[in-house]
Amino acid sequence: MVALCAEFVRSRMSRRKEAVNLALRYEALMDQAALAGPDAGFLLVCVLCGRSPERESANRCAECGGAVDAVHDLGRASIPSDGEPLQRYFDLLPLKNRKSIIGLGEGNTPCRPATDLGRRVGLPRLVLKIEGDNPTRSTKDRIASLGLSRFAELGVKRFVMASTGNSSTAYARGVQAVAGMELALFCGYRFRHRLGYPDHPSVSTYLVEGDFVAAGQVSRRFAARTGAFAEGGFFNLARREGLKLAYLEAFDRMDPAPDAVFQAVSSGMGLLGGYKGALEYRRLGRLPRVPRFVAVQQDACAPMAHAYRERAAAIAPRHIVHEPRGPAEAILRGDPTATYPYIRDLCRESGGAITAVTEAEIRAARCLLAEDEGVNACNAGAAALAGAVRMRREGGLSADDTVLVNLTGADREDRSAPTRYRVVPPDWATGPVDWDGPAETSREAAGSWAG
Repeated sequence: MVALCAEFVRSRMSRRKEAVNLALRYEALMDQAALAGPDAGFLLVCVLCGRSPERESANRCAECGGAVDAVHDLGRASIPSDGEPLQRYFDLLPLKNRKSIIGLGEGNTPCRPATDLGRRVGLPRLVLKIEGDNPTRSTKDRIASLGLSRFAELGVKRFVMASTGNSSTAYARGVQAVAGMELALFCGYRFRHRLGYPDHPSVSTYLVEGDFVAAGQVSRRFAARTGAFAEGGFFNLARREGLKLAYLEAFDRMDPAPDAVFQAVSSGMGLLGGYKGALEYRRLGRLPRVPRFVAVQQDACAPMAHAYRERAAAIAPRHIVHEPRGPAEAILRGDPTATYPYIRDLCRESGGAITAVTEAEIRAARCLLAEDEGVNACNAGAAALAGAVRMRREGGLSADDTVLVNLTGADREDRSAPTRYRVVPPDWATGPVDWDGPAETSREAAGSWAG
């Protein structure tokens, strides 16, 4: 049955070849899930070609390299009015058993009108989703809770990841609360101040002498050489599905529904998760329409915004920012080559955009949030608001628009940080290594432990 369903999707996409876009692909895949049978729950399929992966743990399609996603049988979905997020939205998550759920106290964050601020910036129907109220002050707690829950079902005991700080902190704190799981975490050396978790035997911290892209490359080599599971970043469907829940919570609270949504992005996984959630909710009759999705970057590191402004279908070398700098450190990704096409598609198809704001605009938005709404937002969260303010000023939004701004985090007040870590060069792990680290500990040969 699954093979026949996949063929149905591919034939549908082929017949509409000239018109195929991300929304149509998801719609076709949702039809596929509905045909799969009453006990399927969800199907794992490539969102580009419709093929099912050979391995349940696959993040990308072996045939075309597209993102593997969980497509749910919406005819079976039942969503109660309240409860913990992973329980409440279980029918829209890539989990088979509720007993697998590992909650970390995340979710059910405030979603409220910003009346004073909205009037001040000409958006009287402004609504804020305040994700800084999560346990580690970041929306990335949603990634860790669903990611660890799915790993538990897949039998993953050891995994490897890279991050600029928020995802690492969320995962590291989560792993410390889950018996029998281990994490090797890679972070660019200059982002070490953003790591907010204490030392623990289950977490090994590696600081890479390079940026986020370099840390990701080292982490993948390390995973390949140790046989550990590579967490996958943007292409880990549990990340996108976890971040989707912030939007579903907001959609359930908002009346009227949003006309436009703003979020700061580096890879854009949260925006893609929110877009998929909007497609699901429209199909379920819980949203009247899909809102316009707007991705916001900082102009000091805005490869997606630059490519989008040029109407480029892909990131070109001229768009890549080497050694990126900027106040919104959570979104300092200079090379989003692999993820840009997805974000470009969803922004175009929803009637939104990819834009960039200045450092001055970010700081002004952060002050407005604190002064008018009493909200402590990080610079990345403030960038999202700055994007909405700029778009209103330039005429892209009207005073009648209901605008949702996802404030993805706040500054962490808890300064707990790992004191033991290994510093490694960006070309590290080209030879055999062990999970517990190489025998050599010189900085040049294999990294040096500090602590």
